[in-house]
Amino acid sequence: MKRSIITTVSACLLAAAAQAEVRVFVEDSNGSALLKYQCTAGEVMRAFALNVSTDRGQIIGISNFFVGPSTAAAHGYGIFPAAFRDHVAATVTSGTVANWNASGYNPVASVADAPSDTLAGLGTSGVTLEFGAVWDASAPTAAPAASGTLCALQLSTDATLQGANVSLALNASRGGVVASPNGTTVTPTLVGAHVGPVPRIAVEQPLGTDLTDGGSADFGAVVVGTNASLTFTIRNPGTGDLTGLAITRDGTNTADFAVTSNPLAPVSGPSGSTPFTVTFTPAAVGPRNSAIHIASNDAITQLFDINLTGTGITAFQGWTSAAGLPAGQAGPEQMPQGDGVANLLKFAFNLDPTKPDARVLTLGADGTAGLPGGDRAGGGLRLEYLRRKAATHPGITYTAQFSSSVDSWVDFTGTESVSPLNPVSPTWERVVVDDPAPGPGTRFGRLKVAQAP
Repeated sequence: MKRSIITTVSACLLAAAAQAEVRVFVEDSNGSALLKYQCTAGEVMRAFALNVSTDRGQIIGISNFFVGPSTAAAHGYGIFPAAFRDHVAATVTSGTVANWNASGYNPVASVADAPSDTLAGLGTSGVTLEFGAVWDASAPTAAPAASGTLCALQLSTDATLQGANVSLALNASRGGVVASPNGTTVTPTLVGAHVGPVPRIAVEQPLGTDLTDGGSADFGAVVVGTNASLTFTIRNPGTGDLTGLAITRDGTNTADFAVTSNPLAPVSGPSGSTPFTVTFTPAAVGPRNSAIHIASNDAITQLFDINLTGTGITAFQGWTSAAGLPAGQAGPEQMPQGDGVANLLKFAFNLDPTKPDARVLTLGADGTAGLPGGDRAGGGLRLEYLRRKAATHPGITYTAQFSSSVDSWVDFTGTESVSPLNPVSPTWERVVVDDPAPGPGTRFGRLKVAQAP
């Protein structure tokens, strides 16, 4: 019986074009996976042998497949020789089909036919399906349509509630996609799909402002050695849970940008959200760049890319910016207030850059601002000055110098006396330096403040 049926099928095939192209694809239909085909130039295929797999849950049912010979009134792919043999009743003497609707018929292939590449079947994560068609070669309108639905696959509850990716592959032992037996070459394109709830990723910074994938976030100007943070918000405007959130970094200055708090998953749709924070700590002056990449189970945007930029500036530049000094008046040697005190000295000794300020530090007291002062002490010259603590003045140096002539200065290399202010200041300390070469005659002392380039 098997031989006569296969012969009949072969004799009924329509000739196809010399080059046949067919697209087989999955389409979501309220949680069911519709398996469809489309012949791009109107070709008619002989048969489809496909492996269908899901990455979540199981394939628990099959429906909407065609049963019977293809006719002008009702046509499609659904009868393939192996399934035909196993499920469709025929008379013993003539081979005439007696019952196309035998109980239990479906296109799921039997593992016993080709165990090496046949998927396990219903109730598992994969099935092998066989579709073919027989029709009267003298009635072209009876041939299967150039596009249509092969079947619908039902998924288990965990897949339908959370969504699953359904993928397609050719079943090699059964011929994959087969055209008419006239040497026609078939070029199949297989396209899987996400079935069920669809998670989507969107990122906001600041809150309420959407970033585009591949867009940028700028931290602005930040003093070297300090930091600034931006909070990003991941939203899920989709219908399925957004999971698998993971952030990676790369770029020229990756070490300057750290993810200091991570997003939490799952993020429910369509209105769930979760924040994460990136902190910028510039290691050097000038433009700094990096990028972050957010992975998720969004099938469309599997990596959401954000370019990160920022500029490292000196503590002095940060101070002039905070003071609102315009660019043309913010140089270290400029004196925008006309008080004879350069900007760098006001920065170094806690003077007010927004108004004339030439105060001198009160010696021996707990003043918190003023230019250095000097006096005789212990038979020699003493310098006393405020100094920014090391962590708050990267880029500037304080150097005491002494001399018996204003034409030649010697850097002080002895032991300085450092004391905290009262009350203790997180930024400032008081320094006293005594002349290392006291003696008769005139002695001079000064304090040199310099800024690194």
